[in-house]
Amino acid sequence: MIRGVLALAAGLLGGAACSAPSSAPAPAHAIAATPDWQVRGAGGREPIELGTSDPALVDATRCAGCHQAIAAEWQTSRHALAWTNDLFQREYQTQEKPWCVNCHAPTAPQQAELAAGGHVLADQGVSCATCHVRAGRLVAARRSAGSPHDTVVDPSFGSPAFCADCHEFTFPVLSPEGQAVAMTPHPMQSTVSSFTRGPHGRAPRGCLTCHDSDHGHGFPGGHDPGMVDTALDVGWCRRGASLEVAVTNVGAGHAVPTGDIHRHFLLKVWRSSAPAGLWEGFFGRRFDDAGDGGKRTIWDSSLAPGQTRRFAIEVAALAGEGGEADPAEPINLELVYVFIERELPRADRVPREPGTATVVRWRSPLPEVPACDRDPA
Repeated sequence: MIRGVLALAAGLLGGAACSAPSSAPAPAHAIAATPDWQVRGAGGREPIELGTSDPALVDATRCAGCHQAIAAEWQTSRHALAWTNDLFQREYQTQEKPWCVNCHAPTAPQQAELAAGGHVLADQGVSCATCHVRAGRLVAARRSAGSPHDTVVDPSFGSPAFCADCHEFTFPVLSPEGQAVAMTPHPMQSTVSSFTRGPHGRAPRGCLTCHDSDHGHGFPGGHDPGMVDTALDVGWCRRGASLEVAVTNVGAGHAVPTGDIHRHFLLKVWRSSAPAGLWEGFFGRRFDDAGDGGKRTIWDSSLAPGQTRRFAIEVAALAGEGGEADPAEPINLELVYVFIERELPRADRVPREPGTATVVRWRSPLPEVPACDRDPA
């Protein structure tokens, strides 16, 4: 079986390789019952209160004067694009639910500005203040020598529990106005709990074990080609009258895909002369109405860390019903990462960034596909 060289069609950041876990288990992250950075309950039912509206603390552009490299790196991140990216805005403008704003422009000053018709702070998305300002003071894991800031030092700052504020929550019960009035028990995003069960769950650097960058503020993820390259391995081989395909989560410390409920992978195999014979595999979650305002998971084919899914595809079936393919005609294989569904409710809702990314695409006559060298495990 050959290995896939993975490359995305488009990306925003340079990838960050995920280091192997230490052979000796690290102590679990010490997290206070109510850390200084935690000011709202689970599920993001309200904005983050900063305790100040001072532009020096709430406006990310003011931070760049002393933190140029960090600010420049953050500006290229999906955190900085949390409010402005077109995938989010296409969904939000279709149904403007205030609950969604609590993670995409999450601070009280941002939301006050939006209510007044402004957008400068909101356009900063998950900004410096989102993470570092509480009760009018800075919060950080450590205080640098010579820092002019009044800083609360909390060693649990930046732990996986910190990321869970926007990356781990259940389906909400929404009011007619789109406010979350309660949270159901049904998981909507479970990235952090998946991570804590995985191979890096006790790593000292937590989520930054894989999602680090040169200055610690790029947070590369699913839109980054290097991250997907590190996470997935794809292989194919021929066995008799079948084509065998395997997809493995070799590098991600949590299940993939993860995050938004729209995200999934589509594995497609077909002959160009017979599109009706397309074979398609789905990696992701599907939901049904739970009857309590939430949705329950009825299907989950996402890949846990280290997990492989294998498929045996009858080559003859790729010719379509009643068809007979030319043996010399190439077979196509494509693995596509779907960030958002292609359905477009209105012409003016077409996002200005791709809703999908090709992870790998191959085209080869069957005789040139390597023979399987062993029985599948």
